[in-house]
Amino acid sequence: MNAEIAGGISALFTVGSAIVIAYCIIRQITTYVSRRKTISEHGCKSPSRYPFWDPIFGIDVIYDAIRAVKRKTFLSEKQSHYEVYGNTHSSRLTTYPVISTIEPENIKAVLSSNFKDFEIGSPRRRAFSPILANSILVADGPEWEHSRAFLKPSFSRSQVGDLSTLEFHVQNLLREIPTNGSTVDLAELFLRYTADVTTDFMFGESILSLPQPEAFGGDLASACRDAQLGAERRFRLGIFANLVPQPAFYRSVSKVHAYMNEHVEKALRKQSQEKTVNEKDDGQETGRFVFSAEMAKLTNDRLVLRDQLGGIFFAGRDTTAALLSNLFFVCAREPGVWKHLREEIATLHGRIPTLDELKQLKYLGWCLNETLRLYPIVQGTSRVALKDLILPTGGGPNATSPIFVIKGTLVVFHLFALHKRKDLWGDDAEDFRPMRWQDEKASWKFLPFGGGPRNCIGQQFALTEASYTAVRLLQTFPGIESRDSEPWAESIGATCSNANGVKVAMLGKESDV
Repeated sequence: MNAEIAGGISALFTVGSAIVIAYCIIRQITTYVSRRKTISEHGCKSPSRYPFWDPIFGIDVIYDAIRAVKRKTFLSEKQSHYEVYGNTHSSRLTTYPVISTIEPENIKAVLSSNFKDFEIGSPRRRAFSPILANSILVADGPEWEHSRAFLKPSFSRSQVGDLSTLEFHVQNLLREIPTNGSTVDLAELFLRYTADVTTDFMFGESILSLPQPEAFGGDLASACRDAQLGAERRFRLGIFANLVPQPAFYRSVSKVHAYMNEHVEKALRKQSQEKTVNEKDDGQETGRFVFSAEMAKLTNDRLVLRDQLGGIFFAGRDTTAALLSNLFFVCAREPGVWKHLREEIATLHGRIPTLDELKQLKYLGWCLNETLRLYPIVQGTSRVALKDLILPTGGGPNATSPIFVIKGTLVVFHLFALHKRKDLWGDDAEDFRPMRWQDEKASWKFLPFGGGPRNCIGQQFALTEASYTAVRLLQTFPGIESRDSEPWAESIGATCSNANGVKVAMLGKESDV
């Protein structure tokens, strides 16, 4: 009897297994036939292929990328890949097939036209989840839509143009810049300055690291840097990220979380007190907008508050600091640019600019655009295809045919290479020439803050802060002189800046400015 039962179970298992196998085979065949039909109907062709010897995990690609970052040659090597293998080519990252592209039409399709067919995906979520698991930066689908709606009002209010707060911190910045012609690293000062501005905006109280360097020095500054670098390294490791010991990374994450948690608790206490006394203000008794207080009105989930604040903090501090550093790196080497900027801001007659006046400084805007073109704050980004689909161009011998992209493909674009394409920008694409923006219009060949529905939510805040800061420095110092003969060298973390800093002398300080 037991033998008959065992035999029946064995037979049932065999039949079940056969059905499952048959189903899988039939599904594979029907998927293959369907894909071949789509490829044929749309004239799709395969893109060129970046050579790699590991067809399963692409370990050699991971190794090459990590080595290039350490050598500070990642950007130049990526640019050469596009020059050699085409503006769209295929490769692999662990278990993901990869399409790398710097074709504007393909980027538009991914970020805008076919937005709902792509997501940030598990590669980036896996990399950044230890530090920003609940942040808009790694959210997808309904969670992203909720985060966007949650945060957007905070960047649509008058605090984006709160120039009085910026002026307070600019004065602290000016006090740290030597007036005797000695060398100063503006990159370090800009990091402290943007930390002060960002914490003031977010928490209603600045960390004041310019007058008190120890406030954002030592452990906290290192933790922020190491946490971001570690997350980027985890992205390059792909599915192996959690297999590699990273004790220093996790210690840094803990320190960053502890700092954010402190401000989350303050915001929640503040919100509780306001409910008790039924105060109706914008986050403080003074009526001043405070980002964390506004968020605490919408949720009391501590993890959500911590990670959303962390994401905005990293973006707000590092992006503007990198933009200012790269701008002044160029200005110190281009006397004509500095002279033209000084002539333009002379129309203010030494007056502190209003928001409207900032927007009217066209040459300054062109300089910021040209800085963002040559030195993108974010060197690249990626999306994962949610279904089989077609990208408009990049396939075949002439790289002009549509490309069939299978579900699960990682589509990557490198802005550093896109912004230097000579066929898009001219033979002087490698040169800093602000006047090119006199005739340029918005297009998908220039994406310093991304594009489509997921474009940078803090773009206007960053540009306002950078513009105002640049104007006040230009008003204060008639001259700038480079004190570093080294060329720009990449430093890649959450943002991209010069590894050697910005060593300059600011000359001839004018009084009463």
